[in-house]
Amino acid sequence: MGTEPRSVLRAPDCATSTESVVPADLDRFVARLRLRLTAGAATYGDVSFTRPAAELVDEVQQELEDVCGWSLILWLRLERLRGRVEGGHFGGDS
Repeated sequence: MGTEPRSVLRAPDCATSTESVVPADLDRFVARLRLRLTAGAATYGDVSFTRPAAELVDEVQQELEDVCGWSLILWLRLERLRGRVEGGHFGGDS
């Protein structure tokens, strides 16, 4: 009812780029994921397929904690950049 779900491969209505950009981004993401999986297989073999599920849950939790930590660091850096931009330290218009 109302609105239909937005396709994963469709750019937002407000995007200034063509719709073909989103599939290209998805292709780049999948290529990077493939490289990581290949590197992991070379390093660890197939042990992930036989590890207890609880260990995999712990790995996922640790990865999510890493993402949150790196996000905080990036957020702090952006806040400092915003302060410099708003303070006129870049010589541009405000």
